[in-house]
Amino acid sequence: MVSLNRFLGTVLPVAVLGLSVSFAFAEEECTEAIFGKMTRANNKNIVCDPELNAWRDATMMESSIQKSCTKKNLNEKMAIKSISLVCSDDDWEGTFVDSRDNRKYAVAIIANQVWMKENLDYEKMFGIDCKQCEGYHIYDFGDAQKVCPKGWKLPSIDDWDFISKNGGLMNVANTGAFWSSTKVKESTAIKQGYAADIRWKWVEGEVGKVQRFFVLQQTLPRKNGYPVRCMTDK
Repeated sequence: MVSLNRFLGTVLPVAVLGLSVSFAFAEEECTEAIFGKMTRANNKNIVCDPELNAWRDATMMESSIQKSCTKKNLNEKMAIKSISLVCSDDDWEGTFVDSRDNRKYAVAIIANQVWMKENLDYEKMFGIDCKQCEGYHIYDFGDAQKVCPKGWKLPSIDDWDFISKNGGLMNVANTGAFWSSTKVKESTAIKQGYAADIRWKWVEGEVGKVQRFFVLQQTLPRKNGYPVRCMTDK
């Protein structure tokens, strides 16, 4: 069953909301002959969905890889560089395996960027002891800049701004904490949080400044330990 939030802003069948609503007007009717087709309408990507028998907004993953995920191609697999993708019941699901320890991470593709949806959990030669950390490690600022897998990096302030402007912030920032690469004082970095969750991440640069989401800013020693979220280009 497709979740309700995938219907919003699309052509909806009467059975879904009790009325037909359309914010995106396709040039052709969504019929069985074109189920799974993706096209552009009203400056957005839309998909002819066989479960709805109607056009709906493409998900961020669909728009980013330019391929729909519907009942028609359920369980289809594909790869983009080192990212494995499978069409699930809800959307494309992406994973990446860190060859250093074979740890698998869920990832999100946002436009031309790939982001880990989980905090990094690489321990060898890096990391600060953290008894309350389950499934991830924390790192001081120096280690944070070199702990990502080969080909991946710490997000910069521009990277965080990019996914924020492209609607992908909550796809990757649901856990953890963030540092960004604005220079401050030699021995300190700035942390900032968002919404009601105060969460931080190290980001690349000499000294880190976190991406500001909504509230809170505080200057901290860069020897402090925080989680790492890595990203790479698609």
